[in-house]
Amino acid sequence: MSIRKFSTFEGVFTPSLLSILGVIMYLRLGWVVGQTGLNRALLIIFVANLITIATALSMSSVVTNIRIGTGGAYSIITKSLGIEVGGAIGLPLYLSQAISVAFYITGFTETWVSVFPGHAAVLVSVIVWLALLIISYVSARLAFRLQYIIMVIIFLSLVSIFWGVADVEAPLQFGNGLRQVSFWSTFAIFFPAVTGLLAGASMSGELKDPRSSIPKGTLAAIGVSLVIYVSLAIWLGQHVSAARLVANPSILIDLGRWKSLVVAGIMGATLSSALSMFVGAPRVLNALAGHAVVPFSGVFLRLNKKGEPTAAILMTALLALMTLLLGTLNSVAGLLTIFFLITYGMINISVFIEQSIGIISFRPSFRIPRLISFIGGAGCLAVMFLINWLFSLVAIIVIIGVYIHLLRREVKFYSPDIRSGMLSFLAEKFAWTASRLPYYPKIWKPNLILPVQDFGLLQQSLPIVRAVVFPAGRLFCFSTDIEILPKQALPWRAQESRAKDRTKQKMEMILQPLKAEDLFIETSVVESRDSETACRSVIQVATDRFFPPNTLFYMLGEDPHSDPNALPILQEGIRSGLGIVILKLYGTLKTDSGRIINLWIRRQSPNVDLSVLMSLQLMRNWESRLRIVQAVAEEAEIPAAREYLQRLKTFMRLPAEIEIHMMIGGFRSVLPRIPQADMNIFGMPRVPDLAFIQEISKTLKTTVLFLRDSEHESAAA
Repeated sequence: MSIRKFSTFEGVFTPSLLSILGVIMYLRLGWVVGQTGLNRALLIIFVANLITIATALSMSSVVTNIRIGTGGAYSIITKSLGIEVGGAIGLPLYLSQAISVAFYITGFTETWVSVFPGHAAVLVSVIVWLALLIISYVSARLAFRLQYIIMVIIFLSLVSIFWGVADVEAPLQFGNGLRQVSFWSTFAIFFPAVTGLLAGASMSGELKDPRSSIPKGTLAAIGVSLVIYVSLAIWLGQHVSAARLVANPSILIDLGRWKSLVVAGIMGATLSSALSMFVGAPRVLNALAGHAVVPFSGVFLRLNKKGEPTAAILMTALLALMTLLLGTLNSVAGLLTIFFLITYGMINISVFIEQSIGIISFRPSFRIPRLISFIGGAGCLAVMFLINWLFSLVAIIVIIGVYIHLLRREVKFYSPDIRSGMLSFLAEKFAWTASRLPYYPKIWKPNLILPVQDFGLLQQSLPIVRAVVFPAGRLFCFSTDIEILPKQALPWRAQESRAKDRTKQKMEMILQPLKAEDLFIETSVVESRDSETACRSVIQVATDRFFPPNTLFYMLGEDPHSDPNALPILQEGIRSGLGIVILKLYGTLKTDSGRIINLWIRRQSPNVDLSVLMSLQLMRNWESRLRIVQAVAEEAEIPAAREYLQRLKTFMRLPAEIEIHMMIGGFRSVLPRIPQADMNIFGMPRVPDLAFIQEISKTLKTTVLFLRDSEHESAAA
C-alpha cells in the first residue's frame, strides 16, 4: 500500500501548474497567435480552458463525494460508472499520459538543438528520457522537489520574456494571422497545454487529503496558468509579426532580455512536465492492474520498498521511448488531444449523470450547477469531432470494444458504480412518459405473468414459454408453493424464510437457460397460508405496475380437479384485463425445427387476434409450419369459409405459405380426422372449461393452447 505523503501545493498545484506551463507555452503559443491572429488565439485559449475548468469543477465535485483511490481520473470514473467503463477510459488515459512524456521530451530536444545545433536530436531525447526514468524510478518525492527549482526558473524566464525586445518592424494586428492551418487543427496542437490538470489528480493515492487537495490545487493551477497564457498571447500579438511567429518556434528565446533564462525556462518546463507524467502515468497503470483490467496485472501491481510501482514505471518508459522514435511534436499533440478529451468528457458525463438521477448518495461538499458538467461533457465530444472526426470515431469504437471485453470478462471486483441507478432512472422516465401516452395494439408483445404451481411442469413447459417470449417479451414467474424444510433449531419464521429462499432458488435455476439468452425475467415467491388469495393479489398488483404483464400464461396439470386454484386465478386474470393462454402438455415436443402447428379459427371468433399473434411467434421461433384449420357444417359452406380465411390472411399480413385446411362436420366429430400436428391452438369460451381442455388434448394426443383475447391485441395493426 502506498504511503500518503504529499500536500496540496507539492502534490497537486505544483505538478499541475508546471505541466500546463510547458512546451506549448514556450514553443507553440507564438505559432498559434501567428497562424490564427490574436483574436482567434485568445478564443482558442478560452475554449480550451472552458473545457478544463468545467472538468476541474466536475472532478472537484465528485472527489468530495467519494473516497478517491489510486489512479486519479481513472478512480473517479470507476467509482461513478463502474470498473468496465473506468477500464475502457483508463487505458487511453494511461496511454495519453505515457505519450505525453515523449511529447514534453520532444519539446526539450527542440530547444536544446536550437541552442546546440550540432547535437543529434535523437541522442538528446534518449539521454533525457533515461535521466527522467532514473529520477522517477528512484523516488516520486525527489521528482517533486526538483519542481520547486524549476518553478523559480520558469518565473524568471517569464520576467525575461515580458521585459524583452519587441519586433518593432511589423507587429501583428488583432485579427490578422497567416491562417495556413485550420482553426480546429490549431486548437488540437494547442490543447495539450491545458491537460496538466490531471497531473495532480493522478497522484490521488499518495496525497494526504485528496478530497481537499485535488479541487484546491487543480483550480488554483488552472487560474494562474490562464492569466499567464492570456498575458503572453497579448504581448506576442502586440509586439511580433505573424510571419516571424510562425517561422520561428523558438521566438521567445530571441525576444527574451536574458536569453539564457528563457532557454532554462523552456528546458525546465518541458522536463518538469515530462517528469510529472513520468510519475503520474505509472500510478494509473498500477490502478488498472489493481482491478485486473490490463494484461500482466500481477506484475504492474507490484511496489518496491519505497512504494514506487517499478514495473509500471518501466512500461511507461518503454511507451514513451517508442513514441519518441516515431512521432513529431505536432502529430503527437493531435493524438494527445483526442485521448485527453475522451477522459475529460467521461469525468463530466459521470458527474452529470449522478446529478441528474437524483440519488441521495451523491452529496458532494463542493457543489456545481448541472449545466457546468453538461457543458464540459458536450464540449469535449464536440471538439473531438471538430478536430478529427475519423480518429475520434475510431477512438470511441475502441473504447466501446474494451468496455464490451471487460464486461464479458466479468471483472471480479466490487465497484460502487451508478450504472444500475442511471438505467433505472431512464427506465422510470421512459415508463412515466409511456404511461401518459394512449395505448395502441401495434406495440403489443408477449409480456407474460406465469403462476408456478408445479416446478416439474415449469421445467417441461420451458421450450414453449421460451418460444412465446423470445426475443423481446417479458416473463414474470411467481409461486406461493413454499417448500417446508425439516424441523431445525430455528424459529418458525426463520424456517419459513429459508423455505422461501429454496423455492426461489429452484425457480431461478429452472429459468436460467432463458436468462442466459438475455430475456427479461422476474421471479417472486409469496408467503401465504392461502395460495388462491395470494395468487389473485399478485396478479392485481402486477397489472398496476409501470411494466405490467398483458397475458396470463397458465400451465394446466394432468388432473384439473387437483388444482383448485386454476379457475380462480384465470378468472382474476380476465377481471384484470389480461389475455389468457392455457397450456396443456401432451408427451414431449420435438426439439428440431420440423414442428407443425394447427391454428383453429372459426368465423367471427373473438379470440382470433391473440391466436394469430401467438401462432406467428411460435412459427418464427420454432421455424415451424403453420396450418389454419376450420370446420364447417356442410360442403356448401367451404367456398365462403375459404374466402373468409384468405381475406383474413391478407388483412393480417400472414405468410403466403400458410395453408388452409377445411373440414366438414361438427367440432367434436372432426377432431379424429384433423391433420397430424405437434400443437393445436384454439380460441377459448368466455368461461374457461378446464375439463374440456384436458379432453381435447387427450383426444388429439397433442399439446394444446387455448387462448382468450383481452381486446388489447391486434394481429392487423
